[in-house]
Amino acid sequence: MANVAREAHVSTTAISLYLHERPGLSEETRQRISQAIEKLGYTQRRQRKGKTSALIALLVEELPLPIFSETYSELVQGLERRARQMGYHTLLMPVGPQENTSIPRLVADGQVAGLIALGGGDITDAILAPLVDMPVPLVLVDNYLLTRAANCVLSDNEMGAHLITRHLIDRGHRRIAVIMGPTKYKPLGDRLQGYLRAMAENGLLDADLLQPPLSQETPTKGYREMRALLERPQRPTAVFCVSDRTAFGALMALKEAGLRVPGDIAVAGFDDVRDSANTDPPLTTAHMPKLEMGVVAAQRLIDLIRHPLPDGPPIKLVVPTSVVLRATT
Repeated sequence: MANVAREAHVSTTAISLYLHERPGLSEETRQRISQAIEKLGYTQRRQRKGKTSALIALLVEELPLPIFSETYSELVQGLERRARQMGYHTLLMPVGPQENTSIPRLVADGQVAGLIALGGGDITDAILAPLVDMPVPLVLVDNYLLTRAANCVLSDNEMGAHLITRHLIDRGHRRIAVIMGPTKYKPLGDRLQGYLRAMAENGLLDADLLQPPLSQETPTKGYREMRALLERPQRPTAVFCVSDRTAFGALMALKEAGLRVPGDIAVAGFDDVRDSANTDPPLTTAHMPKLEMGVVAAQRLIDLIRHPLPDGPPIKLVVPTSVVLRATT
């Protein structure tokens, strides 16, 4: 399909529309695609009559770290468990910084019944937008499109961050810093918005308390950021980290600096990964209902596969978050 698209000077989405005899292409474009197919000898792989795919493609960001980090391991477990119960199997597809042309090929060949895109990062809007137009159901998990409406399942990131920040304010803190995350992950931006809203509601916003990410390419997030906060003329009395992994690095920096948690500085995270209960001291965090999100995402996709609604609007499903109080605050 990629070769035909290049020959005809169109997108792989246009090739898919042509092959499935769907509207949206001019007659001139259809002629170019037809000529390219004939020239290259392309033959579409078709399923046998009466057979439907029982495969769900799980798109994940291709990272140097283990694909299923603590953040997503429970989510994938819930997703796969529900899919198996409904008679489907998952096919793992890592996606790199550039669009993976094998994705539309799998769709056009009828090899998958549906797609689930897990997380963001390199799974950008530019990669996802064409998939929305493909003739196969798509559900985004822990991600959403800024430019298009799409079915997605999210945790309530903004509300969770708002609750955590309000908890710190209720404990008497006024200089509450935030360690932000990379902008390519939209949920981390939503968590920042929750922090900003809580601080603004209480008249506590201060640009000096906003710490941008410094360690995107290193395994230990939060360490350098916490060190930078400690170098400010007036250090914060509490820090909200937009992920538990970031909080782990921040705790390392505080221990190295000889500061007590929460005696000198309180620390809170977000995600409630398993290790958050085992830090020293145990980490206060926002619980992201990962297992439940996986189940909801799988069920939503299978509903779309089995009961397609061509004119039905995409739906954003938001799963509530909650605060888990532990010793760091």
